[in-house]
This record gives sequence, structure tokens and C-alpha cells, in this order.
Amino acid sequence: MLESVKYLIGSVGASGYSSKSTADEVTEMSDLRSVTAIITGATSGIGAETARVLARRGARLVLPARSLKAAEDAKARIASEYPDSEIVVMALDLSSLASVRRFVVEFEALDLPLNLLINNAGKFAHQHAISEDGIEMTFATNYLGHFLLTKLLLKKMIETAKATGIQGRIVNVSSTVHGWFSGDMLRYLGVIGRTKR
Repeated sequence: MLESVKYLIGSVGASGYSSKSTADEVTEMSDLRSVTAIITGATSGIGAETARVLARRGARLVLPARSLKAAEDAKARIASEYPDSEIVVMALDLSSLASVRRFVVEFEALDLPLNLLINNAGKFAHQHAISEDGIEMTFATNYLGHFLLTKLLLKKMIETAKATGIQGRIVNVSSTVHGWFSGDMLRYLGVIGRTKR
């Protein structure tokens, strides 16, 4: 926990960057014109900023989302800043294993390479909910959906690496906030979540 706190207050880590470093600073020397990236959760927050910066550096983006309108809006925002960017919007509901499988089939049909998979989408269900697969919604979306997505895309990433000589990367975005709570605090998370609406 001490390392997390030090990072959050801006201490520079082994990478040479801190929590105050921007995505633009971290990618400053990167030329990503030969990279195709899938970014889940790119319609807002960290995912949206990641998509914006990767487009700035020339990467082809695939933006899967539950809401195609939100993904099209994200695409329009990026294209307004970087008009030459190549962005593909696709449907994906990570809480549905069938949707994950469908997305992978549709992505593979595009015959695009895949160099970078950023598993960023996350959800905190304010109310207890069950996915269509009978799994608690937060667990289905944040963990199982991304696990299956990664598993099904590994073959494509390996093929791309062999064909291009560019090693693929899988980035799983997470949080250390869970470590800040004791078991007694869990009962208050629902109250905290409801007050943030």
C-alpha cells in the first residue's frame, strides 16, 4: 500500500514516470503507425485518453463498446483532433460471453493485424445484477469477459508478431483501491456507489 500512496502523490517510479506523467509524455518518442490496437472502455476516462494518444501516435484503433453511439462519439472526438486516424467501431458487451465470441469472429473477419490489446473497460454494479450467463455482473464484465477476449485473441496476436516481427502487448488496466478497504468497509460500498450517481 505504501508504494501505491507514494505513486499517487507523484513519486517517480522505475519507469521514470509518475502518476503526474501524461499519456502524451509517456508516448512522446513512439511511432505507432504500424500498430493495431483494440481498446475496451475507450468511450470515456482512461480508455478515451489512451485511444486519443494512440491515434496521435498513428495507431489504427478498434473501439469495441456496448453502446455503439458512445463509441461513434469517441471516434468523432478523436477524428476531429487527428483527421487521418483510422478507427473501427464494433459492438462488444463484456458481460456476455456470447458477445465476446461474436466480437472476435467479426474482428477476425476484418483481416487486420493485432499488436496491442488494452483491457480497460470496467463496471461497478450499484445493484446486485446477474449477467445473461448467470454470473455476477461486475465479475462477468471486469474479469471473465476480458479473460475470454484475451484468450480468443491470443492466436491473432501471435500470428501478427510472427508476420511483422513486432512483439504484441496485452495491457490489463486495474486499480489498487480494493486494497484500501478492510472487510468491514465492503458493506458501505453500496452506499458510496449510490451517492455518486
